Amino acid sequence: MSDTRGARSGGGRRTTRPPATELTPDLVVLGRYRLVDRVANTGGTSLWRGVDERLRRPVAIRFMPLDGALVDDLRASAAKASHVTDRRAVAVLDIDSDLVTAKLVIVTEWLAGTALGDLIASRGGEAMPARQAALIALEVARLLAAADEQGVQHGRIRPNCVIVTDTGEVRVRGLGVDSVLYGVDPGQDPATADVHGAGAILYGCLTGRWPGVEVADGLAPVPSVERGRVPWPSRVVVDVPRELDEVVARSLLSTQPPKGTVRYASPHEAVAALAAYLNPQAPPIARPGQEPWRPWLRAGSVLFFVVAALGLAGLGVSLVTGLGSPPVNAARPSGPALPAVSPTPTVSGTPVPEGTRVIPIVSVKDFDPYGDTKAENPQLAPLAIDGDPATAWTTVRYRQPDLSGKPGVGLLLDLGAPRPVRAVDLRLVGNGTDLSLRATDDPSKAPEEFRSMAEVTGASNDLTLRVPTPVTTRYVLVWLTAIPSNNGSYQGGLAEVRVLG
Repeated sequence: MSDTRGARSGGGRRTTRPPATELTPDLVVLGRYRLVDRVANTGGTSLWRGVDERLRRPVAIRFMPLDGALVDDLRASAAKASHVTDRRAVAVLDIDSDLVTAKLVIVTEWLAGTALGDLIASRGGEAMPARQAALIALEVARLLAAADEQGVQHGRIRPNCVIVTDTGEVRVRGLGVDSVLYGVDPGQDPATADVHGAGAILYGCLTGRWPGVEVADGLAPVPSVERGRVPWPSRVVVDVPRELDEVVARSLLSTQPPKGTVRYASPHEAVAALAAYLNPQAPPIARPGQEPWRPWLRAGSVLFFVVAALGLAGLGVSLVTGLGSPPVNAARPSGPALPAVSPTPTVSGTPVPEGTRVIPIVSVKDFDPYGDTKAENPQLAPLAIDGDPATAWTTVRYRQPDLSGKPGVGLLLDLGAPRPVRAVDLRLVGNGTDLSLRATDDPSKAPEEFRSMAEVTGASNDLTLRVPTPVTTRYVLVWLTAIPSNNGSYQGGLAEVRVLG
């Protein structure tokens, strides 16, 4: 049997390159990624679903011929995008040349979810509720703002760049790649295009139409008015809140901002406006260099996200998604719903201790093996890593601080692969929590079999637990064993968690 494993580019003697191997199912490239089936051919590239045989996880694999005109630009831009650690970005996992296929290979996460364009189209022309639209647009704007802080732009936001996953996250694909393959749009400045893109996503959610001159991922364009300008959302559908009308008008290059205002200069300004609309009583959002922890968790904001999660739960779709934006084969959703929030691995503005780095959190879920229902507010779990200390995962209420005799409850953090953990930053709900950090590569085991990393008794609501000797693990369990009092009962929780390696 012939050996079909891919070879990475590297040094050594120059040899005559054999004819390129054709891309087929079961071919292994770069020595670890097995192709399953082709998803799409677009932008001079081929997109495949595959499996990382080393880590046993699904991946998306994009190929471009090594002699392609854009291959150097694509490699450089994808490499730059790979440094963006915000959870909302579809992560770039590997970039290399495969000499067997004579292709540049870009490997990214493989997501199960539905593209926003399909989600909007499935509503049959009915506009989304304003708060749902604002939540999605806020998550997109947060990703664009986080990327901008690292000098990376998307440059070509479209409806199907945005994915709503089966677990209720909002993710953005194509960072650093779509603009190379399809060009920056609108205009020539990627940063300005990203501000426009955040507003366009909000426009599409509010109206079911796209603020452009052509159909975009199934969304019909909006007829222009007033010297070619796009009308505000409130002129397309009824009951659009004034605040969201203004966010759109100050984001899009194709609209006229309200009198006395100017267009947003960066996605950060759109983030601030959308966050203020969703939680008008919250303090201003911290920018880099400012203190991001808010002194107290606001009960009102928690209540809002609980209501949102209950009203939006139940997404049951299956879509293969890759790095670029063009739609791919999908099982269409039946009665799709929208997420309340999406997580991110970092807390903007919090300095990373010298000698450590932030480890991205691939997913988070409640961990309640001793509960009657084996679940503890699962819909709130993403709020513990959404980058917003004003939202939180909380336990249910207990009659006793020891969880009424239950050994513990907590959150299980998936790091995607075994990684050395040196410390964990925690923002807890209330003061006086007993907890431990535990590690495992097999979350099906009982928590008592997890490896202990650190423990604390009577913790304040803001602390960093350092691991005496770094522990290499894929899963980190934040395990609460005693919780603070709260209005006659006992309730704990996590507002933010960050893993450092």
